[in-house]
Amino acid sequence: MEKTRLGVSVGMLAAAVYFLGMISTLALVIAAGYVLLYERNEWLKKSAIKASVVTIAFALLGMIVPLGSSILGVLAGLAGWFGDSVFIGWPLGLNSILSGVLSIAQIVVLGILGFRALRQQELKLSKIDSLIERHAA
Repeated sequence: MEKTRLGVSVGMLAAAVYFLGMISTLALVIAAGYVLLYERNEWLKKSAIKASVVTIAFALLGMIVPLGSSILGVLAGLAGWFGDSVFIGWPLGLNSILSGVLSIAQIVVLGILGFRALRQQELKLSKIDSLIERHAA
């Protein structure tokens, strides 16, 4: 089993990077930065990049829900020009539900990736894997 400069296995460090993505984005950035700067194993570097890309993807998806609320607010303001004030919002608290689902999905995906990394296996995420292959050296 190949070891890192820290003395732990490559799989253990990759799993730690994925698990840190579940806990804190700052911790993920620090760990992924360390891996990219100081470690030599290519699989480990790709795992650090994948953890970062997955976290960024979920952050971008999480920005869509508040954007939808803002758009509905603008529509309500425009509707107010033509009559009484109108409230237009997400029905049934859908914004909270969508935010919760995205949060749970991020934890599940990063958790699965982390546990697979312990055995130095990968979970194929076709769009993300092709993005990493295209842009990572």
